[in-house]
Parts: sequence; structure tokens; C-alpha cells
Amino acid sequence: MNTWNIQWKNQWKKTIALGSAAFLLGGSAVYAASPAMQAGGSANVENVQDAPMPLPLTEEEISAQQLADAEYMALLWMRTSAEYRALCYQGYNAALMAIDRAQANPSARSGKPLAIVLDCDETVTDNTRAMAAAAAAGNGRYDALWWRATVHEGRSEAMPGAVEFLNEVARRGVAIFYVSNRWSEVNYEPTIENLKALGFPSVDAEHVLLMEDRKMSDKQPRFDRITEDYDVVVYMGDNAGDLPLGTKGMNRTARNAAIDAAQEEFGTQYIVFPNPAYGSWISALAKDYMTMSPEAREEFYAKTLTE
Repeated sequence: MNTWNIQWKNQWKKTIALGSAAFLLGGSAVYAASPAMQAGGSANVENVQDAPMPLPLTEEEISAQQLADAEYMALLWMRTSAEYRALCYQGYNAALMAIDRAQANPSARSGKPLAIVLDCDETVTDNTRAMAAAAAAGNGRYDALWWRATVHEGRSEAMPGAVEFLNEVARRGVAIFYVSNRWSEVNYEPTIENLKALGFPSVDAEHVLLMEDRKMSDKQPRFDRITEDYDVVVYMGDNAGDLPLGTKGMNRTARNAAIDAAQEEFGTQYIVFPNPAYGSWISALAKDYMTMSPEAREEFYAKTLTE
């Protein structure tokens, strides 16, 4: 497919996708992100033929839009579906049942205080509104500047049932550890403020463990620090890296094998929340997935979907 055809296709797809994004953001916010508005157009054009033509997209913009297109249905599902809410409740209920079992049979445990370990984003905090805004603007890359702004503005919301779940865990006397790969140096204070504002318990330096070194995103050392003093009943997250399975840096095949090897622990010791929008599963698709040319990515989609 030549560059002109890809550019035309992506302009057309963006117009269609912006209509879907109206579900997520509201019409005015979506229209403000449209190509016509970005090109200096007016929101009050009386005749369609008088509307300004959108400016041609660069290859980088085409690539970013292509990535955004791939995220639309995932974000619509996460933000609107009853099934997504049901899976959130299911995960929290499973964790409470695991705590029930642990507290009912203390002789089978280590004798250390009980704890749960959980990720923040898309495990108890919901960032889909901000993600949808980025996708509606044609940005499917979710770069560090965009994410940092989201965190600093404290825009994370609570996932369905998360506040009630965590407060019930605290009521039962079980310690709660938030182990997140938000970068501590710039995100610690706004993260603390946001979690407190949402009504989550145990929000302090002892229980909120963010990433201290961006070159060391593996959570296992933080898990090990917790298990020195606590008996962890369940690990909860939306990414395999949120669990002590050693999947950091693994490719698709190895990640799937690690999950298969631990299959009996899911729903009891390991609880996973659905996140089809982002995560390590994307980087595991291919080493150069995010930097592929639009043409190469289209070919990759066709090949991978029919493997």
C-alpha cells in the first residue's frame, strides 16, 4: 500500500473513530481533537463544503493514528461494557475469598501478618478517560510526557468496586501494598494525593512502593521486601509483571509458558484484571512494534492475526 493510500485511509479512519470517541468524551472534546480543528478550522461551519481540508499527516502522525485506531474498541469496551465491570467485581470478590480462607486456617500459613500486593493502574485506579482523550486526538503512543501530565493532574479514577474492596481488606486487618511502576521521583506526591482523594486506605510511604529507578522496572525486588515481613495472600494486577512470575523481558512464547506453568494459582493466589489497551503484552508482540512503519504494522497485523 503506497503512502498516499495509507494517509487517505488513516484520515478516513480517524473521522469514523472520532464518532466512537464521542461515547467516551463528549462531542465538543472530541471535535476539538479533530483534524479540521487542528488545522485551524471553525466549529461553526454552515456548509460542509466550506469546512477547511485537513492538513496532510506526516508518517509519524499516521503511525500514531494507526496505533490509536487499534485501541478504540479496547477503550470503548473498558469504559462502557457491563462485562468489564463484572470482571472487576469478580477479581475483588476472589481476593476476599482468598483472605477468608487464609484467616480461617492460620495454622496453614507462615505465621507472618497477612498482606495483599496489588498494582495501581487498571487494577484499582482507572485511567481510561485520559487514555481515550489521547486516542481521540490521534495519539496511540502514550508517551512519558502524556502519562506524566495525567498523573500530575491526579486524574486517575477508581475502578468499579475498588474503594469498597480495599476498605474491606483494611477492615479485616490485612496489610495493603500498592506496587506500581509509576516513577517515584516525579509521581510520588501526586499519586499519594490521588489515592487518598479516591478514598483508598493504607496510602503512605510504607505501603505505596513506586519505581525508584527507571532502568529497574522489575517489581520482584519490591515483592521480596514485602515477603520478608508479610505473608502475601494474593497478588493482583493487569499485567503479568504485576505477579512474581519472572516474566520481565520475556517474549510472547515465554510469557505464555510462564502463565501456563502457574495455571493452578490463578483465581486464588494470582488475580488478573483485563486490560486490552496497553501493557507488556504489546511490547512482547515484537521488539519493534511501536516503531514499525505504518505499512509494516499493517502487514504485521494481518500475519499475526492469522498465525
